[in-house]
Amino acid sequence: MRVRDPRLRRAQLLAAIVAVAIGVPSVGALTSPHAAADTPGPSASCPTSNPPNELTLGGGTPQTAQLDTGFASPLQVALANSDGCPVTSVVGTPITFTAPSSGASGRFATSGTNTVTVGADASGNASAPMLTANDTAGTYTVTANSVYGSVSFSLTNSAGGIPATITPLSSALQSAKVNTNYEHPLSVRVLDASGSPVSGATVTFTLGVAAAGAGGSAGVSSAAASFADGSAQGTATTDSDGIATSPQFTANGTIGSLTATATVAGLPEPASFRLENLPGRGERLIRLGAPERAATVEQRYSRRLRVLVRDANGTRQVGATVTFTLGGAGTGTGAGAGAGASAGASFAGGASTATAITGIHGIATSPSYTAGSAAGTFTATATATTTPSTAHFTLRNRAGTPATITAGIATAEATRVGTRFSIALAVAVTDAFGNKVPGALVTFTAPASGPSGSFATAAHAHAVSVRSDSGGIAVAPPFVANAEPGGYIVIATVAHGPRTAFALVNDAP
Repeated sequence: MRVRDPRLRRAQLLAAIVAVAIGVPSVGALTSPHAAADTPGPSASCPTSNPPNELTLGGGTPQTAQLDTGFASPLQVALANSDGCPVTSVVGTPITFTAPSSGASGRFATSGTNTVTVGADASGNASAPMLTANDTAGTYTVTANSVYGSVSFSLTNSAGGIPATITPLSSALQSAKVNTNYEHPLSVRVLDASGSPVSGATVTFTLGVAAAGAGGSAGVSSAAASFADGSAQGTATTDSDGIATSPQFTANGTIGSLTATATVAGLPEPASFRLENLPGRGERLIRLGAPERAATVEQRYSRRLRVLVRDANGTRQVGATVTFTLGGAGTGTGAGAGAGASAGASFAGGASTATAITGIHGIATSPSYTAGSAAGTFTATATATTTPSTAHFTLRNRAGTPATITAGIATAEATRVGTRFSIALAVAVTDAFGNKVPGALVTFTAPASGPSGSFATAAHAHAVSVRSDSGGIAVAPPFVANAEPGGYIVIATVAHGPRTAFALVNDAP
């Protein structure tokens, strides 16, 4: 209750006594004991000039807003005088609203910061521009200051109702046969930071497309799925329990696995589901001939790729389009060319894919194809428009004939007469394209007389032949210096091919 001027109080009491005496109610009459104390208003007793002497709260406290959203009610204050009479000469009186500079706080619309100054209107009232909560949860105080005092507002930034987690409710793994509906839609629950359900949140479900895998490879369609409208994306809104459920969706015609996700704006981690498109009943694409074929690099493969196409009833399919795809970059498993290329092959014109139509016996045959310049093993596939299955072929590019032989680090080695050289004599054999040649027969030959040595074989011969390993490396048996000191050359040769030499020294005792 405000403390009023004693002189004003006495004047009001005298007016009440006079009013009772003449039978006319007046301000402060006993019939309304709170009128003078609680609801004073303009009267003949209010002064003409009445400046304010206090700042009072008008509205906007307490209240709560979600993170990064605006508070519903403006922060309001009023300049007043403790005499209860209207204030005068207040237009433009500055009032500064200040929110905390860190932690839970907010920013005012016009200033874009945590503080703003406004002027009072003719009645002494003032409202701050809209205050928007920042992204930190918590309760805090906003202060309004003027030359006539200050007041405080209690505000709370709440994370309630803001998505914080999204988790799968339906099975994380489900399957369907190609070109059929998946039995269960995708379902997730969205909760806020306190673990309460978030209703009204928009969830986006995306049916991902798998990379090459079972039923898919480079250049061939991959396993996928779609909603009823043919798209790979659909949305749903969470209910009062925070649950959103996707529309029904259908597997495409390719066998394989794919990943589906559910996302909510503002959450970096989606909910994930694994989907598997399974083969249909009886539909098959059958590989004909040997599963593995080989050719020397840059040479044509002798056997083409052939498949038989049958429908679900086992009937051979005539006129079906079959796509043959030869493995491309990144599919090689062999040594590869010196430039680091991967094993592969190509049809005429350098294409990695070609199509063929099944004939009257349901068989399709690929065009001829040629090995690339990189040695190694890779996969070719065949797919048909009438079946989701895939036929696989293993192709191997063999290295060409030896073109280069390179000596290892044993050259320029020395050892004392009658002792073993510490580093074995070894060479690397490669073809004209830099591929490492396995199985090449390399002969190491030391001088037959004078300073020389012998290989630690059963015969301790001065010459020995060994084959290169899978990496194209040929390593001679240990080599032992003879009793004559001096330098000499050991020659390494490939039959009808290149040669290299090792310079060795037998040191005197």
